[in-house]
Amino acid sequence: MRIRFFLSLLVLSSMAHGQQVTKSPESVAVDPAVEAQAKAIVLLLRDANDMLSHGNPDGALEKVNTVIQQDPRSLAAYLLRGAIYSQKKMWDKAQGDYEAAHLINPHSLVVQFNLAEVNFAQKKYDDAKPGFMSIESDETTDIGDLAKYKVFLCDLFGGHDDLAQKDLDVFNQVGSRASYYFANAAWDLYHHKTEDARSWLLSASHIYSAQKIGFYAASLSDTGYLPLPPPPSK
Repeated sequence: MRIRFFLSLLVLSSMAHGQQVTKSPESVAVDPAVEAQAKAIVLLLRDANDMLSHGNPDGALEKVNTVIQQDPRSLAAYLLRGAIYSQKKMWDKAQGDYEAAHLINPHSLVVQFNLAEVNFAQKKYDDAKPGFMSIESDETTDIGDLAKYKVFLCDLFGGHDDLAQKDLDVFNQVGSRASYYFANAAWDLYHHKTEDARSWLLSASHIYSAQKIGFYAASLSDTGYLPLPPPPSK
């Protein structure tokens, strides 16, 4: 199972405690021991992230547990441990860590997304939908567009074809977003139109980076629609 909770990993490169330890000429001196600990935590989180990405969730979990012991309010650590538990399909523990992250930063869109994704990963689509809806209006990052797409998938996979059709109509009116291509691909795959879906995915591949495609394609992979079978021979 691929890492579903990719958004939780975006915070790791710059954050170990919810804010960086920085210096400026106007700031008071930072305790060298505190600064050293913060740097060590960042390295531990990056190592854990690498381990998880290379199929070693147990090694990653050991390092993240060390971080949480040293800093019980490390937002990044709870997010990453939630991703580890999600990969191991330990859903209750994953949700617990995302709820802990929510207490640390109740305004984090990443945390809200991942709380909804815990339900989505368990195919509790009706339970997942409100969480995605709460952040789909965000226009400051790609997370709002991704959340709109996930709302559509909740309707589609949840058996609400009429709602999914209305969602798709909105995507088609707006166009030009990644959700437009992947929602149409998902609709066609769900309705057994593999070649039409292939065209949508091919178009997306010419426009968006591999990383961005991975964000949108992950749900289709985890539900068994991707990878596509080879095209029919002519």
